[in-house]
Amino acid sequence: MTLPAGRDLLISNRAPIAFIDHAGSLRASRGAGGVVTALRDLVRLAPVTWLASATSTADLRAARMRLEHGGLFGGGRLALRPVPLARERAEAHREFADRILWFAQHGIWDRRIRPEAPDRVRWLLAGYRIASRAFANAAVSESHRPGHSGTTLVHDYQLYLVPRLIRERLPGAALAHFTHIPWPPLTRWLAAVPPDVVAQLAAGMLAADVVHFQTKASVESFAACVDALLPDAEVGDGWIRRGRHRTLVRARPVSIDPRALRARPALIERLRADPRRLVVRVDRADPIKNVPAGFLAFERMLELRRDLVGTVRFRARIIPTRMSMPEYAAELELARTIARRIDERFGAGTVEMVERADRPRALAELAAADVVLVNSRADGMNLVAKEAAVLNPRLALVLSRRTGAYEELADGSIGIDPADIEGTAGALARAVEMPEPERAARATSLHRKVLSWTSSDWVRAQLDDLAEARADADVRRPAQPTRGHPPGSVIVARGA
Repeated sequence: MTLPAGRDLLISNRAPIAFIDHAGSLRASRGAGGVVTALRDLVRLAPVTWLASATSTADLRAARMRLEHGGLFGGGRLALRPVPLARERAEAHREFADRILWFAQHGIWDRRIRPEAPDRVRWLLAGYRIASRAFANAAVSESHRPGHSGTTLVHDYQLYLVPRLIRERLPGAALAHFTHIPWPPLTRWLAAVPPDVVAQLAAGMLAADVVHFQTKASVESFAACVDALLPDAEVGDGWIRRGRHRTLVRARPVSIDPRALRARPALIERLRADPRRLVVRVDRADPIKNVPAGFLAFERMLELRRDLVGTVRFRARIIPTRMSMPEYAAELELARTIARRIDERFGAGTVEMVERADRPRALAELAAADVVLVNSRADGMNLVAKEAAVLNPRLALVLSRRTGAYEELADGSIGIDPADIEGTAGALARAVEMPEPERAARATSLHRKVLSWTSSDWVRAQLDDLAEARADADVRRPAQPTRGHPPGSVIVARGA
């Protein structure tokens, strides 16, 4: 079966276009974020209406004006509809998503980051549900416009309840949901979130025809959660049934578009002019990224290997994010403190911590590095690892085993436990001193692996899975003109 032709509907929390009010007129620029970047291939395949939260006065003006923008994503035609949320609803939605779900799903509770009380979690869930209904209402409204295909793709943890809210009003919709962050085992969920709340989230997702995750581990964890919390659910191999509705559950790891990656040669040469070996990381200042521990491991390497002092440097591009949340501000300040201490102990310029987003320089740093460090405490994927694999022909990648990327890149990387400072220090030393033949062989393996599964393959696989699910659906849509999707996706537990 193929999906109906027409304009697809895509829903995410973050918009692909950022609006700025400039002297009374609206100016648009391409939005940031991994979800937005990964999804641009969908816009190349078919016309898309993209629903996203309106977070500024300019966004709200755009929502009223219903601006359309074409060509921002590879020449594809994109219609943007910002979804306005009342301030109090937006704040509750954001706190439930970015504090409760983000920390719970990454499993990083510690003495600095503590769970909220169960009653507060439930109160925030009520606000999250109201905001979710606003997204669903907008989706239903768009689905009634002429030319809509009936296909709706919902993305990420901010929108777990949206598939069910849409299904209640559009029983015949073709719905898929993709979760970009890890879905943890139930024991980790219950450390911070009451079981009835987890059950409501899972039930909301299961109204979709397909539920996608990044990894096989997340698929297995989700199935186990459903089995434990939803007694009316039947869990099968790659599918879950509730009543007459059957949902496919599959891993489709997000990837990158290698054609869009270009590192400027002049910037690479400038970095390589320094004869010291170069360790690089590019991350947000987010507790899940484990930046302070990365600095501690580098410091420990220099303590254990005094012969490396003066022969290696660490350039860390750390982008401040969510600085209004004290956990994030504290993480950044701790990273600064450790970086300054290393410089004081081992010489000025041993560590350079750059706190600004600069995409061209970040790509050059990944391309020029002798070693790239990714030591996330948990990560749905980590596209930096994949970008480095494409850009750097002599890459030594030190990669956390708790990233989604490790499930794909294990063979070419040096795997680490992100909680093990001594082990990470040893891995860094091994990567710094890696012989050139081994370095080239590992880099080639990583490069081939990423090229074998790109963002285009990822998007097509989601559409193919949805077409397969609809072929088995109990509720049939009337026959419509159809479009084909390019071949190349393999329907297995993981997509790469």
